[in-house]
Amino acid sequence: MGTIHIILLGFFTIATTVLALVTLSNSLRLRNVLQTWKGGKLGGFPLFSSLFLGFLLFLTITIWNAGMTQYNTAMFSYVWIGLNWFVSSHLMMKRFITDHGIVKNINDPSQTISWHEIIDYAERKEGSSYRFTFIYNSAEIRSRRKEALKLELNVPEVELEGFRKILKKKLDRRFNPPFVVPDNIEEIIKKHSN
Repeated sequence: MGTIHIILLGFFTIATTVLALVTLSNSLRLRNVLQTWKGGKLGGFPLFSSLFLGFLLFLTITIWNAGMTQYNTAMFSYVWIGLNWFVSSHLMMKRFITDHGIVKNINDPSQTISWHEIIDYAERKEGSSYRFTFIYNSAEIRSRRKEALKLELNVPEVELEGFRKILKKKLDRRFNPPFVVPDNIEEIIKKHSN
């Protein structure tokens, strides 16, 4: 292996390990989780990282059976990178519904909204899941009086009743009727924007 390859492999090994640790730490810090579900496209798992990890495991077994021991360290590093990527993407694609709000991506604060920030929402059926669109103003948006923001959340049918119960408890007293089904969600955003 060339020096550049070893340096790059070392860099990506460290970077993906840090990403996995940060993501795992963020998921463990969530408190009062009421409901959660997988959001990936491969049976609930992330598509690309699952395929990448599967390919690496296949390649590692093939190299191991061929007796090419000179590649053991590199293959271990690649599998470790694939495993870290898989863990990170799996946790980032999970949807967490907490007592505080909705966490669509635990590593992206812009995809987390508190219940009190929601100013309207809509529900519509799409295939085997339901899409909820939440219109909200974060504290910094309210202070600058800009356009309302939206967060879209796909809820699998098996999680729907539990999710609706949480919405009823958290939002029903503020919205009448609680479920608005618009023809165009952009109309709701315009209604709440200045």
